[in-house]
Amino acid sequence: MKREKVLSLVLAFAFLVSGCNRGKAETTEQTVLSGVAGQTATSDVTETSVTETTASEPFEFNPHVYSGKIAERVPQDYWDSFYNLCDALRKGEDTFQCSSQEAYNWATDVGVLCDLFPPAGAKIEGKSADGSPAFENGTGKIRYKMPVEDFLKRESDFEVLITDILNSTIEKDDSEYERALKLYLYVAKNYVYDTSLIDKMGDDENYVYACFMEKRGQCVNFASVYAYLLLQADIDAVSYRIYEDLCHAWTYAVIDGKGYHIDTTWALQADGVDGIYLDYFMMSDKDRIADGCTLTNPDVTLLPECNVNKTNVKFEATDEQYCIRDYCRFVSLDEEKKTVHYVDLYNEPKEFYYGNI
Repeated sequence: MKREKVLSLVLAFAFLVSGCNRGKAETTEQTVLSGVAGQTATSDVTETSVTETTASEPFEFNPHVYSGKIAERVPQDYWDSFYNLCDALRKGEDTFQCSSQEAYNWATDVGVLCDLFPPAGAKIEGKSADGSPAFENGTGKIRYKMPVEDFLKRESDFEVLITDILNSTIEKDDSEYERALKLYLYVAKNYVYDTSLIDKMGDDENYVYACFMEKRGQCVNFASVYAYLLLQADIDAVSYRIYEDLCHAWTYAVIDGKGYHIDTTWALQADGVDGIYLDYFMMSDKDRIADGCTLTNPDVTLLPECNVNKTNVKFEATDEQYCIRDYCRFVSLDEEKKTVHYVDLYNEPKEFYYGNI
C-alpha cells in the first residue's frame, strides 16, 4: 500500500525538535554578515561578494521544476499532469488535465506540492468541492482551502521572492558548482535554526513555504528549501531524510552528473562563529556516515513509496574531489580563477581550485 505523505510530514515535524541541534556550533540567532562570509580572520585574500550579483540575463520563476532522480521512478505522464496542475493553480482554475488516477494522486499529494510548488502545499486538495469524483475522464479537480484570490496573491508573491533570491545570488553563466555553493552560502547566512516554527504553524500551512517566508526553521525545512532553490537553478536535488539513530534531513544534489550530500543546517552562520563551514558542502557517502548519519533507510518525499529502499532509485555519493573538510570556513570565491579561499581549523589561509574537476 502506498505510504501516506502526510505521515512523512508529521514524522518530519516530530523529529525536528530534538534531532538537528548537533553541529559545530549552536545556531539560535542570525548573525549579520559583511560581504560574503562575514569573515574576520586575517588573510591575504581579498573578499569577493557572491550575494549581490547582477546577471546579464535574469532568472525567471520556473513553475515546472524537475528532478531526474525522481523521474527514475515517477513516469513522464505524472510530471506532465503535475505541470498542468501548476499552470491551473497559477490561474486560479479548479480543474486540470491529468493522465490517470495514479498521476492525479501524485500531483496533488501534499508532500509533492510542498517540495515542488511550495505555495500550494496544504492550501489545495485533490478532491472536488461538491463531493463528485475528484478524477474522471482525464480531468482532475482542485479544492482550494483558502479564497482563490488570496491564493493567487500568495503564489504571485512567492514567485517574486524566488526570482529575487536567484537574481541576487547567482548568475546564468555560473557553473553548477558555483550555483550550488552560492545558494549554500545564501541559506547559511540568511536562515536561522528555530524550533518554534512548527508551534507557529497550523494544520493549514506547510513547512517549506513557511521557512521561505520567515527565514527560520529546522533541518527538514532547510533541506527542502535548498533543494527547491537548486531545482530553480537547474540543478537536480531532493530533500533526503533519515529517522534511525540521529534523526536528520539534508539535501541530495547532482552536480555535474555526480551525487553529493549537502547539509545547510549544520552550515548555518552561528552566533560567535566567523565564516561558514564548508565541511557540509558536497559530502560523499563516506563523509556523511563519518559525520554520524546512517544511510541505511532514507526517505525521499517525492517518491511515491517515500522510502528509498522500496524503489530501484540509487542516491549514491561516491565522489570526494569537491569536499573540503576539517572545520574549514569560507572566506571568498574567485570565479575568474575558479578558486575557493578558506581558512582551516588553525585559521590558516587555504585555497581550493575547482576549475579542473
